[in-house]
Amino acid sequence: MKKLLRFFLRFFSLTIFILVAVLVSFYLMAPVYKFSEPKAFRGKNLYNPYRGMDSSMWRRYNFQVQSKAWMGITNGRKNSNELIDSVYRELGFDYVATSDYQKINRHNKNKLFFIPTYEHGYNISRTHQVCIGADEVLWTDFILFQTLSMKQYIIDLLNPQCQIVVLAHPLLNESYNTEDLKYLTNYRMMEVLGNLFLSVEHWDAALSSGQLVWILADDDAHDVLRPSEVGRKFTVINAVNTNRAEIINSLKAGRNYGVDFYTENNVSIAEKAEKLKRLPYLTNAKPEGDTFKVSFSRKAMTIKFIGENGTVRKEVSNAKKASYVIRPDDPYIRTEAMFDYTFTLFLNPVVRYEGDAPRSLKTATVDASATLRLRILYFLFLLGLVFVYAKWRQKKPKL
Repeated sequence: MKKLLRFFLRFFSLTIFILVAVLVSFYLMAPVYKFSEPKAFRGKNLYNPYRGMDSSMWRRYNFQVQSKAWMGITNGRKNSNELIDSVYRELGFDYVATSDYQKINRHNKNKLFFIPTYEHGYNISRTHQVCIGADEVLWTDFILFQTLSMKQYIIDLLNPQCQIVVLAHPLLNESYNTEDLKYLTNYRMMEVLGNLFLSVEHWDAALSSGQLVWILADDDAHDVLRPSEVGRKFTVINAVNTNRAEIINSLKAGRNYGVDFYTENNVSIAEKAEKLKRLPYLTNAKPEGDTFKVSFSRKAMTIKFIGENGTVRKEVSNAKKASYVIRPDDPYIRTEAMFDYTFTLFLNPVVRYEGDAPRSLKTATVDASATLRLRILYFLFLLGLVFVYAKWRQKKPKL
């Protein structure tokens, strides 16, 4: 019995040692980046993400809901794939992508509308990313702390493995604070609206720094039988059909907007489904010269035009249509429309650009010399630990 116990203790110790060694190795591999200063959008051209949209082709999507995964260890253990489909179908959604932690859920994998999605990240600060159109799962992460360079490194590692990298819930634990977002780049979307968190200030910080980033809105539901967790925040996409390629292309172009749907917590799923039948929608959004015009399917209480650093440039009340003359010093203008204290629509921004297409002007490149210096310090530190351990072993009394 003692031999068996000793074997299991050694096996457990070896497993823990290997796990710790792997997690430490991620820190040792992380490079140091050189970041450019924030660079606001500029140019005479205006990019309108809603150009060519068809107002009869809006699709209701959610890219964040967790199901039972990893033997029920992770949050979402009450949700089966069938239950998720049933609830969101009742709410009138075209599709919900289940984003399990560190796992691609293959439910409906043979259907044309299937979009493989997962939530990356297992660190204590909950610095996560939603990976849309993922080919595989990335296991690299920094479990204890993350520097700005480490956050950029994860983004860069994710890009070859998925079609759209989304920064998840930035406000949660300030996992991506507004200072980070002045410099981080190479991601396409941000989860601006989540069930418990509105990261609008973070979105404006990224946009004001010159990062071309579109909005994503998600329930991030962990129990779909709780009406307060479902149909609360979602993304509306303009697309001809629900095929994966069509949806991905629309998201990349910014032909989508986020919806914040407010209801009392005691409203049932059936009642919420009825309310969602009155969901207003965008009917037009386009610049004419330097004037940006928007219109909606019904009258809004307020329509706001918001510019750099979240500054409200203009507000219109009780109107279906509104316009704003874009100033020469406006690098971008985005629109928010509130309806009856119930629905708020957050549109993607119109941005200035030069050349053939808009792009982020910021850069983040690996600083080879700084990375080498850091790794030399790591080596000297580990060498010091080995030396201390050897000295301790010499002084350890023999029994």
